[in-house]
Amino acid sequence: MGSELDGKHVSRVLDGETEVFRHLVREHQEMAYSIAFSMVKNDVDTKDIVQNAFIQAYKALKSFKGDAKFSTWLYKIVVNESLQFIRKNKKWGSYTAIEDDHQEYGSAFNDAIVIIDLGEKRAAIQKALEDMKPKEALVLKLHYLHEYALREMEDITGFSKSNIKILLYRARKSFMKIYLENN
Repeated sequence: MGSELDGKHVSRVLDGETEVFRHLVREHQEMAYSIAFSMVKNDVDTKDIVQNAFIQAYKALKSFKGDAKFSTWLYKIVVNESLQFIRKNKKWGSYTAIEDDHQEYGSAFNDAIVIIDLGEKRAAIQKALEDMKPKEALVLKLHYLHEYALREMEDITGFSKSNIKILLYRARKSFMKIYLENN
């Protein structure tokens, strides 16, 4: 389903056909869950966050201008709900910027992904994501598993391009450390 169909669904909901919103939920709930889970790493909390995000999206639908894709707008709400949950529960500390050459780890990360057997890849990545800090897991998942470009990641997360690059560097480094420890 493309953003054009999403736009039609949004228009119909705004025109009073509120039941059409369930189509948007069905289309985007899996990705919303994936994003939230990569940050909070708990099924029950993730389901609550996704439900809250869809409620917030429904309530704020009038503010959706269509400048970005509906999915980008929605996933930004999911990220914000996840971050709000994390802050509220103080599960994770904040991160600080670092300045290092990330090409070495990027190359090693890509090499490790190629080496891992296809059947083991999903389990190894999921285990690493579960053990990583929420923001790092989020950007890694968005960039490598869902193939979002940096610009789209900026829109979804609200993080600056430089923060995303830093988080990607850290995420690749964390992934490599976890992968090597587990294998």
